Amino acid sequence: MGNENGGERLELERKGAFGRKVFFLNPPAVIGEVATALAEAEFEVYSTRDHAKLARFLRKEPECLTFINIDEGDDEGVWRNWMRTIREDQSSRGAAFGVITMLDDEDKRSFYLMDLGIECGFIVVKIGAAKTTEILLRMLEANEARGRRRYVRAACPPDATDFSCPTEDGVKRGWIKDLSSVGMSAAFVEGTTPKAGTRLKDLQLNLKGVRLILNGVVVGNHEAPGIGSISVVMFEPASVSEEKRVKLRAFIRKTLQSTMDKALSLA
Repeated sequence: MGNENGGERLELERKGAFGRKVFFLNPPAVIGEVATALAEAEFEVYSTRDHAKLARFLRKEPECLTFINIDEGDDEGVWRNWMRTIREDQSSRGAAFGVITMLDDEDKRSFYLMDLGIECGFIVVKIGAAKTTEILLRMLEANEARGRRRYVRAACPPDATDFSCPTEDGVKRGWIKDLSSVGMSAAFVEGTTPKAGTRLKDLQLNLKGVRLILNGVVVGNHEAPGIGSISVVMFEPASVSEEKRVKLRAFIRKTLQSTMDKALSLA
């Protein structure tokens, strides 16, 4: 019993530190705008149209929030059974669900909220993107989907990004290990790694063809096995316009979705 409780505590601590992934299963068109707004609010948002693969993924990583479009397909009962099966499976019992629909059906609302006991609401999306976003933001906050993490971070494939920066010692170049809207960890591949406290002016990021120029400060360095020295760089807020931040978040979300698509294909 002690080991079991200890494991549950560790899982809660992990969830609190890293937050919870948010999935939209078979999202209607209006959710595209909503999901973008949620990502702008630094939630980790994904979409998928393969409920079988998602079910397998939830058995591996159950601490996710999934919003199911119950209007998809000819038989709404499929989604009732799908949710019930996942909730009854010991390995995925930590999964939480919400419903999105265009139809405000009182019988369906009662079933999902009262009989099935879903945690994330019965949301009628015909109220429009702005109102739907407002409701979902409240729901995600209530379910602590952000955790203690303030910013979503994406691990970047080495061939997807690079950066350069002019310095007194010449142009320094490298690749980005991971990226958030406020900073990055990166490997410099030419010359010495800048010391903590070094200001990087006119730092140019190349994010799969999207170029951004901003300023950063090296706040620390550490050794990564198989890679070498990794620098943690925080972007200077004054150099990151709203337009640049939108581009950063768009790249982060696209990278995360691509990584998730691969994970789901292997689930």
